[in-house]
Amino acid sequence: MGLGLYVEELGVLAVADLHIGYEEALAEQGIYLPPLQVGEIRDVLGGMVEASGAERLVIVGDVKHEFGDITRQEWRETIDLLRFLVEDVGVRVEVVRGNHDNYLVGVLKRLGIPFHDPYLRDGRWMFFHGHKPLPVEGFGEGVERIVMGHEHPAILLRDELGARLKLKAFLVGEYMGRRVYVLPAVSPLMPGTEVNVERDLMSPLLREADVSSFRVYAVDLEAGVFDFGTVGLLRAAAF
Repeated sequence: MGLGLYVEELGVLAVADLHIGYEEALAEQGIYLPPLQVGEIRDVLGGMVEASGAERLVIVGDVKHEFGDITRQEWRETIDLLRFLVEDVGVRVEVVRGNHDNYLVGVLKRLGIPFHDPYLRDGRWMFFHGHKPLPVEGFGEGVERIVMGHEHPAILLRDELGARLKLKAFLVGEYMGRRVYVLPAVSPLMPGTEVNVERDLMSPLLREADVSSFRVYAVDLEAGVFDFGTVGLLRAAAF
């Protein structure tokens, strides 16, 4: 479902890693971009909710970008986006805490949006951001599906002329007998980390899992979703 995972049995559309306010963080580094990403995020999320018919939107961490106190841009744009989703789109929004979501609770309380720390459990599904090891409750009886973000997965493709194309991607695999879904970043300014290139992974869960066996589903918002096989096969093919 675009950059999100629709869980039909729960009526939930799960997305991750919006990183609202990233432009302001870049400006502090001397990189100036117009604050346009929240408009694109708004369109993408609204379109996914409409297409899926989801009743609930679960943001699986990193609504905002700054690690510290919430910035003026983050405050303003987060409130505007969440109000749009709740009031105009008509979806119930819930947030799972990510490692960037310090001081976000004040905004969410103001809007009456539930904040789940460190995870949201709903039936056989667990939603957690992924910057920490899987909570002990994730190993409990009845948890069969884990949805996480944090890793910003993507694949890097090259053609015979050396042209490069990076696509955001979902990862789907197994960890300790549970099905794991790793979501791509919604933020248009977060192109992602190439999983078909050997590198250290950020998530403790993925560092422990056999990531080479995870399937890779690359996303193009206009063309659709494409199955590229497993991470191991992609690395062996040396795209």
